[in-house]
Amino acid sequence: MQLRDRMKIKIEKIAFGGEGVGRIDNFVVFVPFTAPDDELEIEITQSKKKFARGKVLKIIKASPLRVKPLCNYYAKCGGCCYQHISYDQQLEIKKRQVEEAFIKIGRIGMPPVLPVVASRSAYHYRGKAQCHQIMMSSGLKTGFLDTSGGSVVDIERCEIMDETINEKIGRLRKNPLTRSKKTDTRLTVWSNLPGEDTTPKGPIRRVVKGKEFMVPFDGFFQNNLFLTDALVDEVCRTALSRRLNSVIDVYCGCGLFSVFLAPFVQEVLGIELNRKAVKFAQNNAEKEHLANVKFVCGDAGEELLKGNLLPAGKPVDLLILDPPRAGCTQPVLKAVAGLQPLRIIYISCNPVTQARDVQYLNESGGYKLLSLQPFDMFPQTQHIEVVALLERA
Repeated sequence: MQLRDRMKIKIEKIAFGGEGVGRIDNFVVFVPFTAPDDELEIEITQSKKKFARGKVLKIIKASPLRVKPLCNYYAKCGGCCYQHISYDQQLEIKKRQVEEAFIKIGRIGMPPVLPVVASRSAYHYRGKAQCHQIMMSSGLKTGFLDTSGGSVVDIERCEIMDETINEKIGRLRKNPLTRSKKTDTRLTVWSNLPGEDTTPKGPIRRVVKGKEFMVPFDGFFQNNLFLTDALVDEVCRTALSRRLNSVIDVYCGCGLFSVFLAPFVQEVLGIELNRKAVKFAQNNAEKEHLANVKFVCGDAGEELLKGNLLPAGKPVDLLILDPPRAGCTQPVLKAVAGLQPLRIIYISCNPVTQARDVQYLNESGGYKLLSLQPFDMFPQTQHIEVVALLERA
């Protein structure tokens, strides 16, 4: 199989990452922006020993799962990869991808994956955008990276962003922050709450289940404006299905889960590396008059290894992990296995690294995976949030 070869293929499924998978003479070929049962003419764009990649030249027979994408920049902008697939099918695809990750990487024969919780809105759900602004010889570009990740797609609006973000992007296009040619300026844009007009770079206010959380402008917060309440409900329901005395919330950010669990337990300890986030977490807890919550600023692995997080001899009833996309570091996993909490709730936006870490906790810590609850926090994209529950055997 050579570059620029033109071939016919039928797409069998969608792989993790969003590309369609088909076979030509039993050789695997990945083709982006395709749907299961598409019959296509493609051109080979990359050829490796074990697989190839292609691009669609012609749809010979369209999959019945196809729908018309809403975005004018779709297949050029690199933000979305599923807009051409019906939303119900997106949920099924993501469920299968979670299952495959835990079978292949987590080495779990029959992973306990529940049906995906859908977002109330499949568009205009994002409360935060990371944009790029660059001055080219052809003029100013404000938007997102293209599918190659090598250049910026100039956009007027993004269909998965909250409308207040689109309004702010429009203002940035008229009043650019960059004047230097070919200097890529990265822009963080948060959505406004109804009737709100946030000041640039100021603290961000989010409301979850009636509670107000202040977040650093450069901090992290769950991005789906319609599904965060349900995610918190799931974590609390899972956590409180048994009596709890002590909770350690690792990678706690601004204290979202800590604040909701604190009224029902004796003590909560949050660990977070970002100093600003720790300060905001403390303020968020104080605002709710929670005296049993403590937040520590430090590296998660180092803090867990100290061994004096809780009074001597007191077991950790529950440990919550909510790491970045790259998953937990090896020191964190070793520390968690050594600490031996009775249960672990592991929240992740990357089931591949989550499956890897769960496999380690299974083999090194003796933990059994009880459930995997996916949440579609990122409709139209390849990403999926998963809440895993583990219990010490």
